[in-house]
Amino acid sequence: MQPNEMDDVAVIGAGGAGILAAIAAAREGAKTVLYERMKTPARKVAISGGGRCNFSNTLDPRQFVKLFGDKNANFLGNALRILSNKELIALLQKHGVEGQVERNYRLYTKSGRGMDVVNALINEFRAAGGRLITSARITSVRRDAEKNAYVLSGTFNDVEEQRLARTVIVCTGGLSYPVTGSTGDGYDWARTVGHGVTRLRPALVGLAVEEQWTRKLQGLAWPDARVTLYAFGPDGKMPTGKALSTEHAEILFTHFGLSGPAVIDTSNTYVASGLSRAQLCIDYFPSIQRDELDKQVLERFKQHPGRTVSRALEGLMPARLLEHLEAQLGEDGKLPATRVPKAARLMLLDMLKNTRVTVTGTRGIEFGEVTAGGIELDQIDASTMESRLSPGLYFAGEILDLTGRCGGFNLQAAFSTGYLAGQRAARKARSRDPL
Repeated sequence: MQPNEMDDVAVIGAGGAGILAAIAAAREGAKTVLYERMKTPARKVAISGGGRCNFSNTLDPRQFVKLFGDKNANFLGNALRILSNKELIALLQKHGVEGQVERNYRLYTKSGRGMDVVNALINEFRAAGGRLITSARITSVRRDAEKNAYVLSGTFNDVEEQRLARTVIVCTGGLSYPVTGSTGDGYDWARTVGHGVTRLRPALVGLAVEEQWTRKLQGLAWPDARVTLYAFGPDGKMPTGKALSTEHAEILFTHFGLSGPAVIDTSNTYVASGLSRAQLCIDYFPSIQRDELDKQVLERFKQHPGRTVSRALEGLMPARLLEHLEAQLGEDGKLPATRVPKAARLMLLDMLKNTRVTVTGTRGIEFGEVTAGGIELDQIDASTMESRLSPGLYFAGEILDLTGRCGGFNLQAAFSTGYLAGQRAARKARSRDPL
C-alpha cells in the first residue's frame, strides 16, 4: 500500500464475523481488506463441531433468540434480519456446501469438513472483490481526525508500517482457543476509545468436579443424560431453590471431571451464576420413570440370580460405569443379584436417576469454545454494530458481550453481526461524510 492510499473498510480478524463483514462490505462496492494474524483464516470455524462445523441451525429468528441463552440475545434482532440462517445456507450452497440437520435443529456440513465452510466464504469474499492479507499483526487502531480515517499500525508482510481505512470493523474474537489466533487485542483497542469490557470467562467449557471417581471413568461417554444444576444452600451441602438449568444430551467423563454437550451447555449457566461451587445432578435414564426402571432392574436380577449387580445389568450401561455403581454399594454389590437388599437396590436407583457431583469450577479460558463477557452492548448501536463512542469503528462477533449455547448459535450470531457491520461500515465509508 502506498503511504497515502486508503481503504474504505478494514476488517481485523478473519474468523466467522470477520469474513462475513468483509463479504458484506465488498458486496456494497467498498474497497475492502480483510486482515488475519494467522497464516490461514477462520481456523476456529474450521474446527468447530468436532471439525464438521455446526455452522447454524434451522430455528427461525424468534426461536433462535429465545434459545440463544443469553440475557442480551435481543441485541441480535437487526443482525438476524440482515443475515438469517436462510441467507447463510443459500450463500454456502452457492459454493457447493450443503447442510445436514442433526439432533433436532443443528446444521452441520454434509461433507463433514469444516474447511468447506471456510473455503466457500473466502471464495465469496474474493469474488466480491475483497483482498485477504494473512500473517498481519496489527498492534494499534486509532482515529485520525485530520485524515478523517483510522490508522492501523502493525506488521504487514514482515514490514512494520501504518495503513489507512475510512472505517474499521474489529472481529478479533475472544480469549478462547488462542492457538487459532484469538488473543484479546480487540478488547484493548475498545478500551482505548472508552468502551467498557465485562469480565471475561470461559464459556461452553468442561466442568471440574470434586468427586475423584469421575476421573476413573475418563473417556467414557453416556449418550442420553439429563443434567440439572443447583446452587448450594447456606450449609454448603444441600442444594436450595429451583434448578438453575436443565440440559438433556450426551455427557463425557474426563480427567478433570465432566464434559459433553449437556455439561458444556450447563457451563454457561454456572459461569453466569458467579458461584464457586454448585451441585450437578445426573439422570442417566431421563425417559424412564423411577418405578419403571426399578421393574427393569428387578427383572434383570431374576434373569441372572447368581450374578453380581454389574454382571446382572450387563448391556444396560457400559461395563466401567456399572462396575463403578456396583462399587458404591460396598459389600452388597458383591452379592448374588437375588440377595441384594432392597435398601441397596434403592440406592442403586438413586444413582441411576440422581447421581450428584460437586462442581468446583471450569477448565481454563483457553479450553472454552467461546468467551463469556466482552464489550458492553449499551455502547454499540445494535442497528449498525457501530461504536457510539468512536464513529466509523465497528465491533462484531465473539468480542461482544453475547454468548449462546451449543447448536450453531454462536457461529450464526458471529456471521450475522459481522454481515450487518460490514454493510453499514461500507455505506458510511462510501458516503465520505466526516467521521
